[in-house]
Amino acid sequence: MEKKNQLLSLLESEDVIETIEKLKQELLHFLNFDELTSEILHRLINRIEVKEDGTPIIHYRFAAPKIK
Repeated sequence: MEKKNQLLSLLESEDVIETIEKLKQELLHFLNFDELTSEILHRLINRIEVKEDGTPIIHYRFAAPKIK
């Protein structure tokens, strides 16, 4: 029940709404692209980490904060 309340609280917060709106604007901006450019990558991706086993971890600029 506590986890449910945390999730509901997060969904209602303006930060999540703002994050979703930013994502929407970015996607609309690049919706009609023919080529993946470095500009697009820099606007959408914050950083890419590679674990020791070679697994990539992509940190998007519009990712919602994690709930602990």
